[in-house]
Amino acid sequence: MSDGPSRQPGFARAWRHLLLGLLMLLPMLSMAQSYVGKVCAVNTLTTRDQGPVTPVVFVMEFDVTNLGGTTYSVAGGLLAPPDEPVVATGHATLVGNELYFNLIVTQAHADGWVDTGINRTRLNLSTLTGTFYEIGHDYNTGTRTYDQNRYSAGTVALSLGACQR
Repeated sequence: MSDGPSRQPGFARAWRHLLLGLLMLLPMLSMAQSYVGKVCAVNTLTTRDQGPVTPVVFVMEFDVTNLGGTTYSVAGGLLAPPDEPVVATGHATLVGNELYFNLIVTQAHADGWVDTGINRTRLNLSTLTGTFYEIGHDYNTGTRTYDQNRYSAGTVALSLGACQR
């Protein structure tokens, strides 16, 4: 036996160095994300499964975080009393002068229906306007039945900052 400092087994030493390296990287990784702010999306629903409908306007507010480069995290929704809020979360990707959103949208209703949808929005950054469509499937928790798939589409106009209330 040696009177010198005891040596750690190779695995423990490697693990300690890896952990130390990761801890040193954490501050740099946290800087890769930056909160952009709130945006307000004024949506006009113009089409459903059966065709054109009388336009319905609804406003959604989102928090936007840049994840680095051209990718953004988006989360928000709208209040729709007496039902639970519409919640929408997803990502947006910048391609040229267009911003493409893919969002998962959910809502629960007072009458037992629960809704899910996949929304795709394409926004022109020069005009801050664009189009959206959503394909969804809903379930009635009371009768334990699904409805038919649903489709809706329309236009969207974006403004920077929180929505006016």
